[in-house]
Amino acid sequence: MARSRCPGSESNLGPSRPGVRWSGAAPSSRAGHSVSSLRSVALLAAALGLATHAGAAPERPKEHVWPAPAANPNAVVWRTEVPPTLPEAGDLWVNPRDGKAMVYVPAGVFLRGSPEGEGDEDEHPQRAVYLDAFWIDETEVTNAEYARFMAATGHQAPYFLPKRWNSKWYDLPDQPVVGVGWEDAAAYAQWAGKRLPTEAEWEKAARGTDGRAYPWGNAWDVAQNRRCNFSDEQSQLGSTPVDDGYDCPAPVGSYPRGASPYGCLDMAGNVWEWCSDWYAPDTYADAPLRNPRGPESGRYRVIRGGSWAYEASALRCATRDSAYPACRQFDDGGFRCVLPVNDGPARAARDAAGDQ
Repeated sequence: MARSRCPGSESNLGPSRPGVRWSGAAPSSRAGHSVSSLRSVALLAAALGLATHAGAAPERPKEHVWPAPAANPNAVVWRTEVPPTLPEAGDLWVNPRDGKAMVYVPAGVFLRGSPEGEGDEDEHPQRAVYLDAFWIDETEVTNAEYARFMAATGHQAPYFLPKRWNSKWYDLPDQPVVGVGWEDAAAYAQWAGKRLPTEAEWEKAARGTDGRAYPWGNAWDVAQNRRCNFSDEQSQLGSTPVDDGYDCPAPVGSYPRGASPYGCLDMAGNVWEWCSDWYAPDTYADAPLRNPRGPESGRYRVIRGGSWAYEASALRCATRDSAYPACRQFDDGGFRCVLPVNDGPARAARDAAGDQ
């Protein structure tokens, strides 16, 4: 598979795929800047009015930012210190560690990959795969959320921060954080008490159980409904005569009409999302049918979802791509996190009680 190199590096490889577009260059010059982690933390925290002492705990939001999505208007928002014992599909729980809403995806089988004759070679064969239950972030991690992580841990700043804080392109508080490598994303997830999703978890959260092409269904009807942020007429790379409202990463949750069956937002477009798996083109052929994971090792990590700089084919739920884990210099890559659940015994006990 052909790949594009991260700007300014001969060793860091960014995402690329035949037939779709990578952002390649930012809307303006984006040469890297070397600054200390402490200075980066102070800069970002000052912009958001956050404390910078190690161990600072993030404030919990006073109310959930996004209403129950159209895909599940009856979703319950839980505000407990630990996840609820018996949630229903699409329920929301606000993780007290990072203050971020998470969506419940129940255990069960879903269709993974694409049928023969559709999609790319690495999406085959399509199979019914079982996954245990899990919680997944409702949206991508934002700059504001990443800033709280930096303030608490002293972790290095995103690649673009020193030059561009408060630029509309990448660094507004409610935009998804970009310019982060796989290790950065994994470090945030660990701090928040979570982990990065497997690509199977990511795909189920995006498409549900019926094998749909996009989170909202099978039709690319973005001309009639603003469903996602992609390479539209506003993008410098765009060739589609549709206005999605943004020419750069959009504030998370800007497209409720693009919600997945469980109510996850921004899973098509906006920014690519790191997954925990190593990438291999033939993963699906030999993968187990229960809680599959990628290879034990590799050179590239899986990324999913497409971005504001890519067109429709890259935004399909089944599209797989990859990037060099250390790459921090691409402007359309971010992440979201998951929290695995083992609620089988509790549900079995509830069902047994109901039968009596």
